[in-house]
Amino acid sequence: MHLYVKILGRYLLQALVTLVGISFIMFSITMLGTEDLARQLISGAEDVVVSQAEIDAVTKELGLDQPFFVQFGNWLASAAQGDLGFSYMARKPVIDKILECLPATITLAAASLVLMTCVSLPLGVAAAYHRNRWMDFLIRGCTFFGISIPGFWMGLMLLWFFGLKLGLFPIVSSTIGWDTIFLPALTLAISMSSKYTRQVRSAVLEELGQDYVLGARARGMSELHILTKEVLPNAVLPLITLYGLSIGSLLGGAAVVEIVFGWQGLGNLAVKAIEYRDIRLLQGIVVWIAGMYMIVNIIVDFLYGVLDPRLAKKGARS
Repeated sequence: MHLYVKILGRYLLQALVTLVGISFIMFSITMLGTEDLARQLISGAEDVVVSQAEIDAVTKELGLDQPFFVQFGNWLASAAQGDLGFSYMARKPVIDKILECLPATITLAAASLVLMTCVSLPLGVAAAYHRNRWMDFLIRGCTFFGISIPGFWMGLMLLWFFGLKLGLFPIVSSTIGWDTIFLPALTLAISMSSKYTRQVRSAVLEELGQDYVLGARARGMSELHILTKEVLPNAVLPLITLYGLSIGSLLGGAAVVEIVFGWQGLGNLAVKAIEYRDIRLLQGIVVWIAGMYMIVNIIVDFLYGVLDPRLAKKGARS
């Protein structure tokens, strides 16, 4: 137990340092051109006349008249307390707007991961078991097709066929339900499962060449037992990292897919924040995405140590 606590503490320290570094880079980029920032925050994406008094008031309110490092220090201190600033676009605190869009993002991410897992695991195992046969060639061809097609095009085609032509799913909806989430989740799952299926195939092929598989066959075990009970648990371990990256990416919002389907998640919100030049909202979303990646990476690394104690002992010594 002490070993795992030590490893977890080291991961948390590394994540904290990384998050501060990302925050500084993000803050530096978003604060470029601050001489016209107040005007942009007031007018948004519209071309309207703004008085100098309004510009001065917003400049002072946001602390834009202070030195850069003072601005970053004040923002970082507030962010550490959960205050990411005020969104001029949403007319509410940034954290409230992020939490408002979070359920839609989590729901879409969960649905996409479930679809991806249900498709990629059996297809990857089947392709590896039937290596260099027609089923392997068919599965690899489909995965190449899924990887090559842009997500926005796939989403539009699914929306056109299933929504417009067949009328099975709504074109636009502001509610979260199985009928509104299926098409955007399927769009994301097609791309992710294409990549994941190839990874599963490679991992299973590597395990099938191990000596313990030959021993299991010599003892008369069935192929189904060998694949599900012996090979798959060992093959899943190297795939945890890829799975974690997919989770982190989805929790940050899938901007293109969310825009195509009008899904009110964090990806769609980030695009709107850029459009309206809402730097506080954009900074908050970037911090959220970075934080999600840090948390997921910590969980993945910790799981590696739990599933394979040899890695945990090696990580504690390094």
